[in-house]
Amino acid sequence: MSAVTDPVQRAWQQSFLAMLPLSAQKELLATAHEEEIRPDQNVYREVLEPRFSFLALVMSGMLRSYVTSSGDRRIAARYWGPGQVVGLTSVLLHGASSGVEAVRRGSLLRLDPKTMERLGRTDANVAWATAQELARRLAEGAANRVPHAFGSVRVRVAWHLLKLAVSIDGQRVVRATQQELADSVGSVREVVARVLLALCDEGILAREGALLVVRDPVRLESLAGGERTGAQSNGGR
Repeated sequence: MSAVTDPVQRAWQQSFLAMLPLSAQKELLATAHEEEIRPDQNVYREVLEPRFSFLALVMSGMLRSYVTSSGDRRIAARYWGPGQVVGLTSVLLHGASSGVEAVRRGSLLRLDPKTMERLGRTDANVAWATAQELARRLAEGAANRVPHAFGSVRVRVAWHLLKLAVSIDGQRVVRATQQELADSVGSVREVVARVLLALCDEGILAREGALLVVRDPVRLESLAGGERTGAQSNGGR
């Protein structure tokens, strides 16, 4: 890219890319380009083929990685926000088993996967910084895996609500339909509807039109971590 814009600079400094040698940073930026994303846009489809390697820095908005079930249902595996680099796995494995789609409108900085791979193979500092980033993600994923993968629907819904919440006028709010949440947690709409109703009855959430407002973020975080909160039995599995 001809010039580094302020949004690129801010996101870059938040990411592990800022830890790379300056020469490597310049090489990655030289072929990078900005791209707008819109909700529900497929950014990367899960295909284990070299030509589908993908690498991008999130500058604004939100993405999520997903896996597709045998019934073609997409289940969210991870969310990506500003300052996070998506696609490292596809660079190392020449493809990935999870897809990536946009959740909220925003922008990406597309990076060249081949340049990243070459730098990782030839520069020990790049390889070490990448290894540290992947190790951090592994530790973070392990901390989330038990409540997310093995918790009740109630726990999984709480986890996704926290990831999707944004600040509007001093409140944490979520704009997501019951069906979208059901798809994300691998359940059905009716079960998720009961979970949301229970959370509203307990004062953890409140519904305001199309928005879900987080009234008690501390209790929601506790629940998302797998701890019991209020009428635990209402959520189902």
